[in-house]
Amino acid sequence: MSESKMLFPEGVGKSVAEVSVLDDPEFGKEVLLRFSDGTQLSIAVGVRQTIDARYCQEELPDTPISHKQAN
Repeated sequence: MSESKMLFPEGVGKSVAEVSVLDDPEFGKEVLLRFSDGTQLSIAVGVRQTIDARYCQEELPDTPISHKQAN
């Protein structure tokens, strides 16, 4: 996700019929908002592991000579 905020104006002002959290073995955790008009908003929640490696001078740990990330 490149954006820090996701907006869903389609759901604003609608009456919520159900809020649930599902744990699907294939897709992971999901927050589901079902609205009274038969629409729904599904939000899948995932965790990604990353590796963050920095090579630097010992006396300058905040100034990396090389910085690499892997997902």
